[in-house]
Amino acid sequence: MKKIINLVITATLIIVGLSAGVVPAYAEGEEDEQTPETWLQLSPTAGVVTLRGGDVISGDSEECPEDMEEGCVVKVTNIGSQPFTYRIYASPYAVQEDGNVEFSEDSATSYTQISRWISFLDDSGKYQKEVVHSINPGESQTIAYRIDVPEDVPGGAQYAVIWAQTVGSGNTSGSTGVQTISQAGMVISGRSIGDTRQTAEITSYDFTRFTFGGSLTAEAKVKNTGNTDFDAYYTYTATTLFGKELYKDSGSVAAFPDSEHTINVNWDSTPFLGIFRVQFRVSAADTVTDESHIVVIMPVFIMILLILLLTVIIVWIIIIIRKRKERKARTLV
Repeated sequence: MKKIINLVITATLIIVGLSAGVVPAYAEGEEDEQTPETWLQLSPTAGVVTLRGGDVISGDSEECPEDMEEGCVVKVTNIGSQPFTYRIYASPYAVQEDGNVEFSEDSATSYTQISRWISFLDDSGKYQKEVVHSINPGESQTIAYRIDVPEDVPGGAQYAVIWAQTVGSGNTSGSTGVQTISQAGMVISGRSIGDTRQTAEITSYDFTRFTFGGSLTAEAKVKNTGNTDFDAYYTYTATTLFGKELYKDSGSVAAFPDSEHTINVNWDSTPFLGIFRVQFRVSAADTVTDESHIVVIMPVFIMILLILLLTVIIVWIIIIIRKRKERKARTLV
C-alpha cells in the first residue's frame, strides 16, 4: 500500500514542479538534451517516520526514514550548468475532496501539522524553519532536518513536503525576463503511535444498467472517515448470461483522511447490442459495496423495430379475438 501511495505522491510532485517554474525538477537518473542553467535534484522523494509524543527525531534516529543511511537528511544536487542559491523549507500536504493537492498553510488540517514540527540545521548549528544555501554545478549537499513531536500528538497519519527551491538565481528566460525557478519535493508521511483508525464511507455508487449505445460506466465516491491513509479497491466485471467474461477492470486509489476520492470505470469497446451481467465491487477499509445487475445495450432503431413488432403482434391478437367473437355470435344465431 505504501508503494502505491508513494507513487501517487511522487507523480503529483513532478506535476507541481512542472507548473511552478520554467524549469522542471526531474527524478534521479533522467537526462535532457540541453542542460538548463538552474536545475536541482532532491532525494529521497518520499519517507516515512514514526511519531511518538514528545520525541525529537533527528540524526540517525530509528524513527527516521530508511531511505537515507544518514537518517533524517535530504540531499540536494545541482545538475544544472550554473551555480545558484536555494532554500529548504516544509509545507503541508493536503489532499482536497476533488483529489487535488494543496501545499499552503491555508489548506492545513489536523493531518498536516507535522509541517510545523520540521526544522533544518543551518551553518551555525541551529535548527531553523528555513535555511538558504549556495551550490555549484555538479555539487551535492546534505541538509539535516529535525522533527519535534508534541506530547499531545494526534493519533493517525501526518503529511508534509520538504521543498528545495532555487531563489535569487538571476537567470531569466525569453524577452519577458521571467526568472527561471527549479524546485523538487520530498513527501514526509508520519505514523503516530496511538489510536489509529481506518474507516470509510461510500457516499455514492452507481453504474450504467441501460444504454442506447456507447460506453458503459461506473462511479463510486469513497470518503476516508478515519485518521490514516489506505487504499480503496474496485473491480468491474461484465459477463454474458452464461458466465463468459467479456470485460474486467480493477485497481485502487489512495484515500487520505478527511477527503473524498472518486473511482471511475469506462468500458469503451462495448458490443453493438447485448444483454450482460455486470458486477461492480468497491472495498474501502471497513466498508464494502458489491452489486450485480443485468445491463442492456440496445440501439434506438432496434428499439423502434421492437416497438413496431410488438404493436403489430398486439393488433393481430386483437383482430383474431374479434373474429372469434364474431364467429361465436353467428353460431348462436
